[in-house]
Amino acid sequence: MAPFTDKIPVCALCLMLAACGTTGQGKRATEDVGPVSAYARNNLASNNPEGLVRVGEGFEQAGDYAGAMALYRQAQAAAPELLDARIAMARIMVPLGKPEESVRALTALLSEDSGSAKVRAALTDALIATGDFSAASATFAPLLKGNVSPSAFDMAGRLAFVAGQAKMARAYFDQALKMNNNDQAALRHLALSYAIEQQFESAVALLQKAMDRPEAQLAAQRDLATVYALSGQNEAAMHIARSAMPADEANSLRAYYELLPRLSAREQAEAVMFDRIPREAIKRLRAQ
Repeated sequence: MAPFTDKIPVCALCLMLAACGTTGQGKRATEDVGPVSAYARNNLASNNPEGLVRVGEGFEQAGDYAGAMALYRQAQAAAPELLDARIAMARIMVPLGKPEESVRALTALLSEDSGSAKVRAALTDALIATGDFSAASATFAPLLKGNVSPSAFDMAGRLAFVAGQAKMARAYFDQALKMNNNDQAALRHLALSYAIEQQFESAVALLQKAMDRPEAQLAAQRDLATVYALSGQNEAAMHIARSAMPADEANSLRAYYELLPRLSAREQAEAVMFDRIPREAIKRLRAQ
């Protein structure tokens, strides 16, 4: 879940400093990055810079943003026009606590290539990180044309719901589920949309479908805990959470569960659809 702070977390600041101090920003590296040796980095940079980006994505997904940054910088130095490297360099600014910088870089890339779905999707994510959902919706809209994936319909649904367009949002979620009735993201977001509108029985019924499948059971239980938190039943939410995740992880969510019922419907939508607590909500609640 999103951290309840309007300041850059200390860990993110450390990662930014580490990224700035990492060597290997040029074509040739002299230091290993995790298990990737300097030799392997240089070999990829010379012969397959796109492969170096793919390796960096693995680091990024694992939360090693400093390592990912080092690899992306080297790939970009080796192939300045490689779009994937340029997108990655801009995208990683978001987890490093610089979403506005990410938006500026990706906006510039989109002006160069307005037809790039990768750039448009990355810019949508960066705009969401800044809380500019209106711009995110406008940026994402062209991706709903042509051969659209369930994940695209799910994103459109979440953006529509945050905008207060519940009927449209559910139409998008339904479209994703028509394409793939096992799409867990669309199912969970559809259920949570009902919970935010206090239609808790509908939300639970939808999640029950997911819990009937072993591979989706734990994720559905996590969402069920959120539904109970939205209803104000915090202890029930904690009990369900502890059955679906390690105790320390569940305990770390107590403040989040207690906060949810105190948010407006719009703020709840941001929280459960995008794991983002609006800064203005935090300031308001702190002042109470």
